[in-house]
Amino acid sequence: MSHFLRRSSMNALCLFVAGAIGMSLVAQTGGPIKVINVDGKPAGPVSSSGILTGNTLYVSAQDGRNADGAVPADFQQEVSQSLSNVQSVLRAAGMDFGNATWMIVYLVHTADIDKMNEVYWKMIGANPPARTILVVGALPNGENIQINCIAVSRAAKRQVIHPQGWPQGPQIDPPGTQADDVLYISAQGGADPATGKIPEDPTAEVKQALDNVAAVLKAANMTMANVVWVNPFLDANQGVMNQVYATYFEFGNTPGRGTTQVVDLPDRKHVVFSVIAGADIAKRKSVQTINMAPSPTASPGVLYDDTLYLSGKSGSWEMPVGGGGGARGRRGVGAAGGGAAARGGRGGGGGEAMPDLDTQVHLSLRNLYDGLVVANMTFASVVSYTDYLRDINDANQVQNVVANYWAKDHIPARTTFQETLNTTTGGSEQISFIAVRQPQP
Repeated sequence: MSHFLRRSSMNALCLFVAGAIGMSLVAQTGGPIKVINVDGKPAGPVSSSGILTGNTLYVSAQDGRNADGAVPADFQQEVSQSLSNVQSVLRAAGMDFGNATWMIVYLVHTADIDKMNEVYWKMIGANPPARTILVVGALPNGENIQINCIAVSRAAKRQVIHPQGWPQGPQIDPPGTQADDVLYISAQGGADPATGKIPEDPTAEVKQALDNVAAVLKAANMTMANVVWVNPFLDANQGVMNQVYATYFEFGNTPGRGTTQVVDLPDRKHVVFSVIAGADIAKRKSVQTINMAPSPTASPGVLYDDTLYLSGKSGSWEMPVGGGGGARGRRGVGAAGGGAAARGGRGGGGGEAMPDLDTQVHLSLRNLYDGLVVANMTFASVVSYTDYLRDINDANQVQNVVANYWAKDHIPARTTFQETLNTTTGGSEQISFIAVRQPQP
């Protein structure tokens, strides 16, 4: 990249940051978004405990630290405290575990899955949410578990979605939980629901996992065309997954996506898909932005009614492509939904060095901002965001940059984790958003 182009890009980025900060601070007043605070337990410096918008509550990832801030020596006590912290946020919003519809549990040790489940099933109650369990590279501040969730108030109609013939009983996650017209699907892996067998062939495993997603959708009278958001979680390179995945969706109308390579998944699975879908296809709109060409595997985002699901974006320079046509491409790491396996290293296109981490985070937010603008939203509309990091030691630096985009008393719910144990290669960071359109004054 030439010195002039780099300087021009940085000047534009600085103007964007200044404008975005000013805009978001003004826009925070009014609207249906309400910050949920828990008495006696302040949220982190760059996160709200929860964000309530309409009937839906977005709960930040809750760790299992004791009241004194220490990680309990006993892991099951840490699990219990993590769940209790989630419950405290729910109760502060007038809800409880029975209102939770979608939950993700992040662990750092595969050996802890059974211990976590033992506590989980004692505490979660009779109406568990759709759930995903991941083993990741690391969590902030040496934690061993964190849990986030989405919940809905009692004003919403909540029902379990269960395909015919699938196993049922205590201590089995519901395949799907539907709240009004939004369906939240538990992580679906490549095991045959009837036999529990996972195909040895990677292509067949991915296909079975997506067929399982389709079966849950069908039980809710939906199809893959209703899907608005997908988290593909993998324990290996995503090349095979993408080839199969693209055949399940219409080109140019794919869901929003946050692809993540993790350390491990339960029950010897190599890939799972955690999914959100909307029943009314007329409310679903693919959001196309200026800095991302149509993709067979991910849209920049999908708007369902008033909720926008923006694909994971990582820091990259926007570069002119294709001559004078005005289209823009992205050089460096990070196509939307690319995930750790696809985001590449610090080298950009043509071997150019990527900018420093602060600049990369600003660029990630700039790329996400394109999607907000197309959907007639601002940073003030964001209710939940996820930081996917290569190295958890970068968390504070990323947080310090991100915090500038919101008012200090009105920050979205937040989840941060290190994807794998590899902290030397792959993109430094990726960020995804959920945003909700606010009423115009």
